[in-house]
Amino acid sequence: MFRGRRSGLMGLIGLMLAVCQAHCLLHGQTAPVAAAPPQTPVSSQTPVSSQAPAAMSAPSLPPGVIYKEAMHPLDVVRSSMDNWSDAEVGALVAGMHMAKEACDQAKPEDYTGDDLYDLARLCSFGQEWDATNAAALQYVARGEKPHLAQAYKLSMSALVHLNAVEAAVQTAREMLRRLPYDAEVADAYLNMKVYLIQIGDPQALSLAAAEHAAIVQALGQNVPLKTAYGEGSIGMGALYESAMVLAFLQRYAGDDRAATATVADVEGALNAQAQLPAEDQLRILSVRTQYRLLGTRVPEIKVLRALRTPASKAQINPDWGFATVLVLFPDWCVQCRKMMTTMTSFAAVNSETPIHTYGLMFTEDEAEPLPEKEVKELRGTLTMVVPAETARSFGAIDYPLGIVVDKAGLIRYIGVIPGDAFSGGGFIEKFITRMAAKGGVTPKMR
Repeated sequence: MFRGRRSGLMGLIGLMLAVCQAHCLLHGQTAPVAAAPPQTPVSSQTPVSSQAPAAMSAPSLPPGVIYKEAMHPLDVVRSSMDNWSDAEVGALVAGMHMAKEACDQAKPEDYTGDDLYDLARLCSFGQEWDATNAAALQYVARGEKPHLAQAYKLSMSALVHLNAVEAAVQTAREMLRRLPYDAEVADAYLNMKVYLIQIGDPQALSLAAAEHAAIVQALGQNVPLKTAYGEGSIGMGALYESAMVLAFLQRYAGDDRAATATVADVEGALNAQAQLPAEDQLRILSVRTQYRLLGTRVPEIKVLRALRTPASKAQINPDWGFATVLVLFPDWCVQCRKMMTTMTSFAAVNSETPIHTYGLMFTEDEAEPLPEKEVKELRGTLTMVVPAETARSFGAIDYPLGIVVDKAGLIRYIGVIPGDAFSGGGFIEKFITRMAAKGGVTPKMR
């Protein structure tokens, strides 16, 4: 139905970083960071600031929150292997080779306890997925509790890499049944939900529904959700965001009544009197802002400059075509800028449908001119420069933020999209295809 160009991502290495994002929300632990899940906001009576994230000035925030915001661009850039140096990629490949050789020589039955768990981690790093799954399942079978949730995670990741997605989903369900709902389980479920959403697997909805009661109960404690073992935790903002994934999925399945009930459960779990940290308030506000936008017309977007050519008009086509995709990002997001070439190619090969795409780039310091290097990099792409306030209007705090608009100009999707979203068979193609099927209309085939 749609045409796209395959991206040049680093295959399994990139997939490993995207899926095996264990602990990415667990404070006090380290692991690769991957794209955040689609954000699903909602209105509420919970007393958080009425200001949008970008409107909150630095002096109004505690130093710790400002520090995390200051580090956020670095975290986002580091999360994409496209931005790694040759030396960093070389070191990773060398380490993976060493891990693979060691894994190939080991037998799970020769190990117990922490050594068995470490073997599963070693094999995962070496991308020996069958061996990873075998070691992880043996650890699970022995019921050795300190790393039980992490062992389930490793098994789920291995199964995904082996293209056994159904088995990975069943493993997640077993984990939820067997283990207390702690930060490790919540994080594993978030990873799996994100992955299923990005590949367009409808099991994301049923998996989120299975988790719903547990995550709502955790929210009702009004304190960060901790790990059963160790010092890791997930903050209220991130937990709220993950809980709202279910409402998001229900909306796209056309079940507005179920979505309304989910929203009521999630909002009702929050204590209206609780004083949440500013960091959590910002994330909850972002989610609510975006949810309110679903099904509404696109807010007015002021375009300052078009970068395709010096003579290009600085405007978004008022004819939304069959669908229009907007990608909002700050100029420091290197991987977002790199997406613009693939995004432009996607629009070109689907021009007869038509599907329009626009990159909306903003600078956080509008007093500074856009670096000429960035202008040259984006020449020939459908990228436009917009004011920083555009991020506020879309509740954007994570990037790249994708917005899919239907032919009537209504927002049908808003949330973070993967780096290969515009590749052939990628997230955008799948979402627009599902949107078309729901409306009973099929775009022209080329």
